[in-house]
Amino acid sequence: MLGQGIYTLAEVSSLTEIHPSRVRAWFRTRPDGAGRGPVFQADYAPVKGEYAYSFLDLIDVLVAGQFRDRHNVSMTVVHKAHTVLQKELSTKHPFCHADLYTDGKRIFSLAAKEVGEPILVEVVSRLQFFLHVREKLDHIDYSEVTKLACRWNIAEGVIIDPAVSMGKPTICETGLTTHVMANQYYANRENADIVADLYGVCANDVINAVKFEHFFMRRRVA
Repeated sequence: MLGQGIYTLAEVSSLTEIHPSRVRAWFRTRPDGAGRGPVFQADYAPVKGEYAYSFLDLIDVLVAGQFRDRHNVSMTVVHKAHTVLQKELSTKHPFCHADLYTDGKRIFSLAAKEVGEPILVEVVSRLQFFLHVREKLDHIDYSEVTKLACRWNIAEGVIIDPAVSMGKPTICETGLTTHVMANQYYANRENADIVADLYGVCANDVINAVKFEHFFMRRRVA
C-alpha cells in the first residue's frame, strides 16, 4: 500500500462524484453470480468483505464515470473497452494511462473497433466526449516512467498524491491533510491566521483546505 494510496468506498465516491452503490458494483461480483463479473479488479484484496482502493483504482472510476454520466454508455461496454485497452497499453489500469490524455481519440477509437459496440463507436466519434474527458484529465499529472497517473490536482491548492500521506487530500507542497487543517480551523474559532502560524503555511492554504473539506463532506453525505 505504501506509495499507492488507500481509500475507502466513501472516499472514492466523494472524490469522483460517483454514487457508492455504483462504485461498489464496479468492483464486486454480484451475489447471484449473474453478469460478466466486476468491471475493475481492485489493487487490494478485500478484508472481511470490505474493499479498499488504490489511487489508480480511484482514477479508473473517475474516467469510467465520464462514460456513464456524460454519454450513458453501459458498464458492459465500458468493461469491454477497459479489457481491450489493458492489452493495448499493457497495464491493469488503462484508464489511468497518459495516452488517454495525449491521444484519447485514437485510443478509444481502437477500443470501439475491437469491442464492436455501436454505442461506443458513436461516442468516440464525437469530439465533445474528449473535451469532457480532457476537462477531468487536465488536472492529472502522469509519470514519465510508467505513463500512469501519479498525482491529481483536485482543487485549488489541494492535491492527491499516493506517495504523500497515504494519498489523502493535502495542501500542495506541505504534506498536511485538508482534514487536519480544517479541523484545526474550526477548533480555533475559524481563525485561519492562527492555524497558518501553527503549521507554518499561508492563511490561504488553510482556507483552501476548509473549502475542500466542506465540499468533500457535502458530497459524502449526499
